[in-house]
Order: sequence, then C-alpha cells, then structure tokens
Amino acid sequence: MQDNTIAAVFYKTQGVDPMDIFQFFLLAGGIYHVFFFFFHAMFWRFDFLNWQEELPRMSKTNRAVIQMLAVAVCVFLLITAYLSLRYPQELLTTDLGRDLLVGIALFWLARLIGEFSFKAHSDSSPAIIIVCVLGIVLYLLPASNLLFQ
Repeated sequence: MQDNTIAAVFYKTQGVDPMDIFQFFLLAGGIYHVFFFFFHAMFWRFDFLNWQEELPRMSKTNRAVIQMLAVAVCVFLLITAYLSLRYPQELLTTDLGRDLLVGIALFWLARLIGEFSFKAHSDSSPAIIIVCVLGIVLYLLPASNLLFQ
C-alpha cells in the first residue's frame, strides 16, 4: 500500500523530512503564542482599547466578564505556547496531539470569523486577519498530516 500522507509526498518530492518542518511550525507557533500572551496581558494599558475609560462605563457584570475573558485568553495562549514548545513530538505523533492541533487551529478560525461577525459595523483589521490565518496554518498543517495517516 502506498503512503500518500502529506509528509510522505513532501519527503518523496523534496527530500526533506516533513516532521522537521512540522516541528519548526510548532516552534514558531509556540513563539507566536508567547508574543500574543504578552500582547493580551497588556490590554489594560493599551490606549487604542481605551479600557481606562470604557470599562468603568460598563455594568459591573459586563466589566467583569470582559476582563475574565481577557485573562482566560492569556491563560490559553500561555498553555498553547508551553505545549507547542515542550511537546512537539507528542503533538505530531499522537491522536491526542492531533486533536489539540486541530483545536488550536479552530480557536484561530473562530477568532477570524469573529473579526467579521462581531465587528460587522466597523472595519476589519488586515493585520488581525493575517494573524488569525497564520494561527490556523501553523497548527492545521502539522495536524493535517496526522489526519491522513
């Protein structure tokens, strides 16, 4: 039986072990998530979000929800960075790893969809669109190899 996984086809045509490339993707993804952890941790200080004035105008419940979600996203980004940097082999070779990679890609897909649905009456940022697509690619490509094995 012929091996037609993305990894096998890439290896046959390019002579490079795709696992090395997928591990590089996960290293890049880990660094990417560390950067976005620090970016999101600074939301309270960013002038463009204007949280110093915007948050006090909200009800206590909405203010708490917004801030708790920001903290939860920071935790998710940090956990994702840790797993990507600490366990790339496991992410690339196990069913659980594949499912986590797909889940991370789905997170970025949801964020991309949110960019268009929740900000329907304002302009979508091209930078945010690129960031979301990059998050999808960094995790879906390594996961896709496992999907076809």
